Amino acid sequence: MEIFKDSKESIMRIFQEMQDLKFKTNLVSDEVAGKIEIGLQENKESSSYSNELLFQIAKAIGIELSPSLLKTELEQLKKDQKTAELQRNMAEALQIERVAALLSWADDARPLEEREKQYQVRRVSLGAHPILPLKSFCCPITQEVMEDPVEIASGHTYERAAIQKWFADGHTTCPVSFITVSNFELRHNKVLKRSIDEWRERNFMIQLTSMRNKLASEDEMTILATLEELHGMCELRLIHRHWVAAEGILPILVKLLKSSGRNIRKKAFSTLIMIINGNLELKERACEEGVIELSMCALARDVSESRQAVNLLLQLSFEQSLCRQLTKAHGCIFLLAALTKCEVPKVAEDAKAVLENISKINEENAVLMAEAGYFGPLVQHLNEGAKTTQMIMANALSQIKATDVTRRMLVEMGVLPPLVKMLSEGNLEQKLASLGALKDLSLCFENRDIFVKAGVMQPVLKLLFTKKSVLTTLREQAATVLANLASATSSSSNCLTDLFGTELEPKPTIYRLLSLINLCGPVIQIQLLKALHELSYPHSTNHLKASMREAGAVEMLLSLYDVNTDAGVRFHTIKLLHSITRDDGESLAKQMQYEVTQSLVNLLVNSPIEEEKAAVLGLFHNTPLDDSDFTDMLDKAELLSALLTILQMAADSGLMKELLESAVGVLLRFTVSSNLQLQKKVVSCGVIPLLLDVLKWGTPLAKCRAIISLGQLSESTWKQTCRVKKVTSFWCISPQVVDVCRVHGGVCTVEKSFCLVEAQAVPLLIEELKEQDPVVVGSALGAVTTLLYDEFWDKGVDLIAESGGVTPVINLLTIHDTNAQECALWILERIFRKERYRLMYGNSAQLPLISLTQDGTNKARHQAAKILAHLNILQQQSSYF
Repeated sequence: MEIFKDSKESIMRIFQEMQDLKFKTNLVSDEVAGKIEIGLQENKESSSYSNELLFQIAKAIGIELSPSLLKTELEQLKKDQKTAELQRNMAEALQIERVAALLSWADDARPLEEREKQYQVRRVSLGAHPILPLKSFCCPITQEVMEDPVEIASGHTYERAAIQKWFADGHTTCPVSFITVSNFELRHNKVLKRSIDEWRERNFMIQLTSMRNKLASEDEMTILATLEELHGMCELRLIHRHWVAAEGILPILVKLLKSSGRNIRKKAFSTLIMIINGNLELKERACEEGVIELSMCALARDVSESRQAVNLLLQLSFEQSLCRQLTKAHGCIFLLAALTKCEVPKVAEDAKAVLENISKINEENAVLMAEAGYFGPLVQHLNEGAKTTQMIMANALSQIKATDVTRRMLVEMGVLPPLVKMLSEGNLEQKLASLGALKDLSLCFENRDIFVKAGVMQPVLKLLFTKKSVLTTLREQAATVLANLASATSSSSNCLTDLFGTELEPKPTIYRLLSLINLCGPVIQIQLLKALHELSYPHSTNHLKASMREAGAVEMLLSLYDVNTDAGVRFHTIKLLHSITRDDGESLAKQMQYEVTQSLVNLLVNSPIEEEKAAVLGLFHNTPLDDSDFTDMLDKAELLSALLTILQMAADSGLMKELLESAVGVLLRFTVSSNLQLQKKVVSCGVIPLLLDVLKWGTPLAKCRAIISLGQLSESTWKQTCRVKKVTSFWCISPQVVDVCRVHGGVCTVEKSFCLVEAQAVPLLIEELKEQDPVVVGSALGAVTTLLYDEFWDKGVDLIAESGGVTPVINLLTIHDTNAQECALWILERIFRKERYRLMYGNSAQLPLISLTQDGTNKARHQAAKILAHLNILQQQSSYF
């Protein structure tokens, strides 16, 4: 078949590996079968031979050798023998009997107590001192005790490796008799080998007693040397490990783990691991002596020692019965979970392996591990466990106190697919468990878009909209998950698509959600209000907000606020109203009744929550500024007093920026120049000093709104200025001296004429012209123009120039803001009407003016040309005019 080249190569590689594996397995099986045949032919009755044979069999079939397993297999062999006898297959029955007899010589085939008794019987017959080797035990070439004695044609015996080297070097004679040998065949000397092994075993038993005494020594070097020797002997033969236990050395080794010497503890761990490896009975003996508790202590020490301790615990954890003991040890799971983050890979891997073995015996252990910060087993149970197990794991996820980092990691580890499946297909209890976990995991903002892409929205909505009777808790959890996930709309449109479909027709879903709000209790109401607020917050969802308004959301929410007594519901109702009326406040102004308005003002005065106050003011700010009827209603509800209190608090202690910005924004409707009486009321309450304070420390948006208010008040100053008439008097009577405003030419005050000059606001406005924020600059230019009206422009120009305002205005000619450029040109045209300012600033303004005559808007080109005419750069009759 035609497939991709890479896939074809992978298939062929796997095919070859499978063939090689079969071939290697056959080789190992043939080798083991050959060794069994040799043992049967030679009638071997040796525990060492049977031990080694069992080890090779276990290795060949890939299992761990243990006494319990061996006993089971021997019993099965005997059953097979009886079956063969019943079937009259005597040849097979005889063969099975012989194999069972051969394997029965293995030490693991007998209980530990029986082996210990046999050891004690043999040990009593030995002396206290080692037996010297017989001369025949030593190789004539190496003069050392032989490991593999072989006989050559001359009848003499040598070490196999030594005689092979002798012949390889070209010798043809016997090294002892010097007889020439024509046959170089080597024959294994089984009798001598058996005698040497017997001698070694006797000497090892004798040495064990002395080792026991040395391990009780107080000399560190003696203990370390003895441990090294003991480790080597136990590594050499399996039977030696049982003899160590029979000699009573195991408790001594465990006791050494309490030693103050680090090197002793580490070597004792290493030796214990060698002894107990693969033997359940020895592991149980070590546990009885307290090896688990001592290993726990070592886990908290330096990494070299904790590495040994974890390795020992790993050997113990392979046995289910011992795993249960591990879990009972104080701090076991917590310490092992901490080591999974170890910088040494081997330590971390072993710690994870121990925890995974522990988790297999009881699913609750996986929960404890998760609480300790290791989530691998929990995630595995959640993905692979039975339904009840999955439910337990999901409940655990909802209760664990996780951080955002942990929540993100859990999603990356794969907890989401099984939770979504439980939510979609499970029973009520499974759905509840899944929602609890999803609610906690969705608290991490980075997870939310992943949740939406995984399809969480639809089953959540299905639970909310179902007509069947479901648990209130289930709906509450579903509403919370929906509220959390709704914020994903700020980074992705997947949330909207999942809610409303690919057509993005939100009306049906909006109707259902709004209806559900009216039918549910406060807990669900709050979550649904939060969800709709998050969905409507981004500017990209204007069509969604329009759909909400068309669905009657404004009227419904105003009614919900009016009749509901729950503070949380009312707060989130205000936030949602604020959000959906941001770009269309006309409907809000028309539908808001005085009672609701008065309630909102009272909330503004009494609420201790600044966010709530900001939402109320934001709601008022959304309504049209030119709606005089709504302004009168706000005035009647005494909103102005609340606004001034907020501004005073901001000046004294500072407020959250949204609250300050909203307060100054709402104040705009009380300073419009079309309502002089309302302006007088605001100014008499001391609003101008408060607005000037905002210019000193407010946010850019707050400054912008404050400047606009000051400009609106300044527009009415000329009407409010008291003109000073010239009085004719006798020469002997001095005329009364009256302070007049240097700009407006009459008696001006802050309270009566709203004069910016008397309020010392002009320097502050000039400073704002130097700002980088175009919104602030534009509003500041607008306020400055109120000082240059035709009735008093020349005096206004002098004040602006003396305040250092000419250069900032010229600099504004180069910014990329058309409105600001045109306003700056309007101001400069009046400034350059005066010759003194033409001489002072004309040169610096020429280049930007000429540039605007070429690249500016039509209005800007005409204004720039007019100024250039003042500067004698262009003639008045130029075509620019």
